[in-house]
Formats: sequence, structure tokens, C-alpha cells
Amino acid sequence: MANNRNQGGPIESRLISLFASLFFSIPTAAFVWFWVNLELAVYWDGFLSSRYLVTCIIVFAVLALLLPKLFPAILGGIWRGIGKIWNWWGF
Repeated sequence: MANNRNQGGPIESRLISLFASLFFSIPTAAFVWFWVNLELAVYWDGFLSSRYLVTCIIVFAVLALLLPKLFPAILGGIWRGIGKIWNWWGF
């Protein structure tokens, strides 16, 4: 029963889950950063620097390290949100 409430495990399993999550979180961060920059460039003639991309990747890595069991749900929610916005804009 105690294992169900525990969010992590040994540091080795957390590091393995971190490296596995980077396989999905880096493309997600890059896609969101690129999409925001594309919209900013088209409509407002501006863009975000690459510091925002690196910050987003670092935030994803920290979330994956601190919440290894919740992180896939977080990424899934981000991609569902992207899909809803994509359909709302009519693409």
C-alpha cells in the first residue's frame, strides 16, 4: 500500500525515467517553441529567443525527475491541448 503513494524510487530509476522522458519532452518543447515563434512572426512581427526553448526543456526535465509517474500525463495533456487548438484554428 505504501508503494502506491510513493512517487519515486531509487535514484537510478528516476534517472532512467528522466532520460526516457527527454526522448518525448525535447521534441514537445521544440514543437511548442517553434509554433509560438511562427505565430508571433506571422501576426506580431516578433519571436522568442532560444532561451525560452532551453528553459522549457529544463522545466520538463525537472518535472520528469520530480514526478516520474505523473510526467507522461503532463505531456499527454500538452499534446491534447495542442490538438484542441489545432482543430479550433481549423488546420
